[in-house]
Amino acid sequence: MLSLTNLINNLIANASLLLVGLYLISRFTKLGFTNKLPIRRRITISILLAGLSMLITLHGVLWNAQADFQYGFIPLIISALYFGIPGLRITYVTSIILLPFIVPGETLLIITLLDYSVAAGTAFLFLRRRERIKPTQDIRTVNVISLTCIALFSALNMTNYEEPSAYVITLIWFLLIGYATGLFLHIVYGGIRKIERSRRLITQYKEAAYTDTLTGLGNRRQFDEEMKRVDEEVFTSPHEIALLFIDIDHFKSVNDTYGHDAGDAILVELGQRLSGIARADDMVCRNGGEEFSVLLADCNLSQAMTIANRYLTEVSKQPFQLPNEAMLDVTISIGVSSTSERKVITSAQLIKKADIGLYVAKRNGRNRIGKWNQQKAN
Repeated sequence: MLSLTNLINNLIANASLLLVGLYLISRFTKLGFTNKLPIRRRITISILLAGLSMLITLHGVLWNAQADFQYGFIPLIISALYFGIPGLRITYVTSIILLPFIVPGETLLIITLLDYSVAAGTAFLFLRRRERIKPTQDIRTVNVISLTCIALFSALNMTNYEEPSAYVITLIWFLLIGYATGLFLHIVYGGIRKIERSRRLITQYKEAAYTDTLTGLGNRRQFDEEMKRVDEEVFTSPHEIALLFIDIDHFKSVNDTYGHDAGDAILVELGQRLSGIARADDMVCRNGGEEFSVLLADCNLSQAMTIANRYLTEVSKQPFQLPNEAMLDVTISIGVSSTSERKVITSAQLIKKADIGLYVAKRNGRNRIGKWNQQKAN
């Protein structure tokens, strides 16, 4: 017959492992919800995890005569953390259906059923609350959960000790072990967080180093890095790319007449317009001053001319707003080059021909597109 004390002991023992495991798995492995897989694939994996969970359930880890750890619900936790609540439901229902066929004995069946229900319910609540939990609270939360469960477990088994002092000594040992474990996790997890923080800062510094502070676009350093990639990858592949050099016409006179604040406002708005027109795989940079560049992916010269015309039209058709609310007409000149042209076999030649094209456009009256081999404005 199933003892209520044994049942409670099992639930407390497994709840302790479950809750601590949830925190450690979610934080250390960084498992997140996955919705990219097709629903059939997610269902299949959840069912396989349920079967694996049932097989593991046949082997428990005995704590003492009153309770044992059933770690067969670990795949259930993984399913919850990886596939979210839908995966949790599928795995739980499948596990419950498989239980009578795999777990022998009425008593063990009931205990396992309750263990799985606790696991599923706890995982469900954890998924609901995980975004509200601050990382700085993790170690304290793990300590509170584990120490509370140990204290409850020990209190429920007080009658099994012949002398109260033996119970107190056992409880103190459990608390010391729990606290030491929490301290170890704090040291390890703190080190991991410091490493992650350092990596995050390095990433932020790199992004800052490759970002133009005024427009938020890539800067000259980013452009140079991309040109290195072009030399390494593009010229050894069948893909074609094109490069646009864009320069604001008479920008110096704008600064002289309206002030540098007006010039900055024009640069920011032009960057936004260029980014808005750019395709998903194109890269827009501010190379310096009033000069911008657009690297066009999978694009030959003819296509680049069409896209450059679109930039020319979109920029000139609507005036730019200055800080004093005045509106100013702004035009641009564009130089175009492409790897589909003859004698363009390095990024340096691609840049040189786009630069010559920009010079041609300006020499022929500005507000137009130029190519390196043009004699007249396009």
